[in-house]
Amino acid sequence: MNETLLKRMAMQSVAFMLLVITMSYALTRYQSIKIEASNKKGIGVEESYTPVLISSFSDHAADTKEALKSSIRPGFDGIMEAVDENIIAQLSSRYIIIKKPAGDSLKLKMEDLYITKSIRITLSGLSGDQISSAGIARVNNKELFTGDPVFTEVTADSMMETEGAVETEITKDYGSDIVHSVTIHTAYDASHNDYTAEILLEFDNVYVHILQEDDNYYYIDLRNPRDVYDRILVIDAGHGGKDAGALSKDEKYYEKNMNLDIVLQLKELLDQENIKVYYTRLSDETIFLRPRAALANAVNCDFFVSIHCNANMATVPNGSEVLYYDREFEGVKSKNLAQICLDELAKTIPMKNKGLVEKKDNDIFILKKATIPAIIIEVAYMTNQNDMEFLSSSDNRKAAAKGIYNGIMTAYKTLKAED
Repeated sequence: MNETLLKRMAMQSVAFMLLVITMSYALTRYQSIKIEASNKKGIGVEESYTPVLISSFSDHAADTKEALKSSIRPGFDGIMEAVDENIIAQLSSRYIIIKKPAGDSLKLKMEDLYITKSIRITLSGLSGDQISSAGIARVNNKELFTGDPVFTEVTADSMMETEGAVETEITKDYGSDIVHSVTIHTAYDASHNDYTAEILLEFDNVYVHILQEDDNYYYIDLRNPRDVYDRILVIDAGHGGKDAGALSKDEKYYEKNMNLDIVLQLKELLDQENIKVYYTRLSDETIFLRPRAALANAVNCDFFVSIHCNANMATVPNGSEVLYYDREFEGVKSKNLAQICLDELAKTIPMKNKGLVEKKDNDIFILKKATIPAIIIEVAYMTNQNDMEFLSSSDNRKAAAKGIYNGIMTAYKTLKAED
């Protein structure tokens, strides 16, 4: 756990003490949880229920037990009995509690899948096929949820997913439940004579996941990225997977690969900085436009930088340019970010400086949807012979990455300077 996080947790622990006092009264009134082995794999369908407000337990202690039994999901009626109050005191207002299953050598691995607002939890060393959604509790501002998330369909909306494509989206309302999907797969491991469960949790937002545990439970604290990190950056490698982007005239090079390599070179430089960086992709995979912009908005990043290469029906156009919308966010103008990055890029690569390109209306989806400073850097033209010869060199792509890196660091110094 890094020093910044420890400091923030210490500062916030006092604020959570009132919650702990309220909860501690209720903790002694629960029965212990018992998760039974299930014959069904994955998640089952359970009927709707009314969430329990933890804060109300101490107000009606005599009636709480029976009310809890009727409102909480099966298999979880004792989740709070044996929790560690010292751990609870360190948690924020949103967290996950998972009852530890039986097993002699339990191991937990957690993977952050932030582009889909999810985490993948792998639990190995289980003595049986015994994990279900009923054994996963979610607390959101004192409200407790277990089992499969319940939603209502609100409306249908048409959203542009890729340039030139439209997809119909069904809006779902999950109320106060911070988890929108629970998927569980359990498999027998013959080599170890035990079971491994993979739990995929999809959240309502992007969180920083902080894991703690005791003898009985795993606790996953869910923090807003801004509560943990001082500087947050989102880097987007344009296109990817089925979306190849622009194509060189000889059809040997795809834009998606050029963009990705520049981002990977940029990552090596940013890894040395005290900046939390979210990448929309670090491999050749298909990522639609909406999740890219949604990620940048969800983490409330300082800058959203999307890296592309240009193309034209003609072979004459060449050079570098930066696209932006004329907007301002918390005192930072996207135009100023664009100018700084273009200036620094021009210092490291011998491309024609074509200047800034202001976009309007619905020209560029990710710029239109961004609620933070956002730019698209067009490094060079895939359709120009000289530009393409430059892009085909790994050293030249590294130089482009260096220029973008310099632009980002200069932007932090000039646009986000600390008081």
